[in-house]
Amino acid sequence: MKKIIIAGIATVIMIIVLRFFSNGLVTDYTPAGIVSFELAKNMKDAYAMMTAVGKKPLQINIAVDFAFIITYCLFLFLCCKELMNNYKNSTAKTIGLIFLELSVLVGVLDLVENIAMLITLGGHGSNISVGISRWSAIIKFSLAALVILYILIAAFYIKLLSKKKS
Repeated sequence: MKKIIIAGIATVIMIIVLRFFSNGLVTDYTPAGIVSFELAKNMKDAYAMMTAVGKKPLQINIAVDFAFIITYCLFLFLCCKELMNNYKNSTAKTIGLIFLELSVLVGVLDLVENIAMLITLGGHGSNISVGISRWSAIIKFSLAALVILYILIAAFYIKLLSKKKS
């Protein structure tokens, strides 16, 4: 449990740091800041965003995001592992293992997304790098939401079971 708390605190700290480095990333072209760039539909949109914000602030934000990936993925992983360790049923353990692995996949997708964005920002971008970033982000956000939902439901369920036993 101590590791989860440390990873949770590190994640919150990285969110605050990212907020600091996100200053100036919100424009008419990037209403959601870096997320707008992550979800750019094509190279034309990405270029308009780079022009509006500047390449350097986007690159700095992505560089800091690499540390954030480590903290939030570790937090999700440790939460899933702790929940999985509380299960007695093999089916529940298998489901827990799936979500544990999904928490790792979320991080891998975020890494792929960041690398694709850096390629785009480095002047070697194309509709392919923008598309890789976009689809990695869409899948990453979807899976992260699913993992978080699982953590909340499973934690509630385990808490409910522990109250019934007492």
